[in-house]
Amino acid sequence: MTQGRVLEVAGLAVVYQSNREPQRAVENCDISVGAGEFVSIIGPSGCGKSTLLSVVAGLLEATRGRVSILGSEVRGPRPEVGMVFQRPTLLPWMNVIENVLIPVRALGRNVEAHRQQAQDLLKLVGLGTHARHYPHELSGGMQQRVGLARALIHDPGLLLMDEPFAALDAMTRERMSLELQDIWMARRKTVLFITHSIPEAVFLSDRIAVMTPSPGRIEREIAIDLPRPRRVETLASPAFAALCGEIRETFNALAGEHA
Repeated sequence: MTQGRVLEVAGLAVVYQSNREPQRAVENCDISVGAGEFVSIIGPSGCGKSTLLSVVAGLLEATRGRVSILGSEVRGPRPEVGMVFQRPTLLPWMNVIENVLIPVRALGRNVEAHRQQAQDLLKLVGLGTHARHYPHELSGGMQQRVGLARALIHDPGLLLMDEPFAALDAMTRERMSLELQDIWMARRKTVLFITHSIPEAVFLSDRIAVMTPSPGRIEREIAIDLPRPRRVETLASPAFAALCGEIRETFNALAGEHA
């Protein structure tokens, strides 16, 4: 990991107002992510993981606390942030390369000046020959690769990923984890990754933050010191199993405390 902090979250609280009682989604949440670091957040369903990510992305306003990126407080969407959603949400009437170029258009940048970069990113994610295909011609895993290329096209300093592989089958999900690791090692983007999968988090991360049940806060952070690059064989190693076990015990203990 290089020096410096890209993301700082301090004392974050998010309260949803409703017709009944206000719903506390996140409370007293603190986390920071260093430059070039891959950090995963895991926690039970409904604990506020996606809410946290939405605040960091500038898509949702915090009730209390501070979120800053590169030292500047987040008050709305930022050009230095890329987002990969649970589903790729590709525009069906645009071919692959035009979907990748959507953020360039949204930011008012020169599309033609970025077209070669888009092609290079498609090659990086294994879709170099699919630039003129349309979304309906791609598998689910291929569509997610397009979503990843789209998130990288404007060269963001921070990449946010909200359970991007959750809808994929187990084998495709494992392959996408391998490919994401290779892309991250090539680009060294700062990544905040949301997942329900403990093995996926251990395989990909430098550090894992475990959230409590709602209202969510970061209860514990665990360093993942497995050597890189990690391969399929890593999944069967005793060190990998030990880390998964440690995180599972933490997860279960928190669930018991909040039962």
